[in-house]
Amino acid sequence: GGAYWWHAGRALRPLLSRAHVVSPSFGLVHAATGAVLVAGLAADNYLPLYVQITRGHSESVAAFSLVFLTVGWTVGAITFSRLAPRWSEARVAVLGSRALIPGLAVALVGVASGAHLAVVFAGFGLAGVGVGLVSTSGLTLLQGLSEPAEMGRVTSAHQFIRTLCITYAVAIGGALLLFVVQRRVGDVEAVRQVLAGDLEAARAQLGPATADAVQDGLALVIAFALVMAGVVAVVTLRLRARFGDRNPT
Repeated sequence: GGAYWWHAGRALRPLLSRAHVVSPSFGLVHAATGAVLVAGLAADNYLPLYVQITRGHSESVAAFSLVFLTVGWTVGAITFSRLAPRWSEARVAVLGSRALIPGLAVALVGVASGAHLAVVFAGFGLAGVGVGLVSTSGLTLLQGLSEPAEMGRVTSAHQFIRTLCITYAVAIGGALLLFVVQRRVGDVEAVRQVLAGDLEAARAQLGPATADAVQDGLALVIAFALVMAGVVAVVTLRLRARFGDRNPT
């Protein structure tokens, strides 16, 4: 990051200029989209682990658990396409933040209390709607703010930032979950084996203590996601204050 900042300040025409990342308008869109991706994906990536180890379901059920946030994301994107003729992108982004927070709250309560998996899946589905609303409206807003000659570079910068945020989301979620397992059980090797897809090798080391630790670890990850959802809410409100509710067409 430091090397990029130094280069972008010295080069006459850098491929990715500082303005593409931190200008007041672009920066807010990047921040909203990046935060919503961290909030949505930090916990979702480890939901199959929870379904397998804590709930004792098969790999097929664990894999199926990833469907709900994805379907919600798609529903959110489609909903934005229907609202676009009447609502501004900033207004849709605020709506997305209001779907994200209760969705993650339901998922957190479902995981922490051991409620039926349908409750957990419903929470992730609603959170996915929020991710779809914020991320899709943000991309459209970004393109609308760009000069035609710069749109490709601005969009590329945004996609790069999205990729970085997804990577950090998975890393932070895994770090938090394994931290809890390490503190509670003293060994994370069995969980690592399950993450690597080798449930049979890990089965002998798995027990009630590990199952409880994974449950608490995922709850902590979702709590972190809720904090990020609060960031999304603040940034999207700033977007709406900056751009208002003007019809994007």
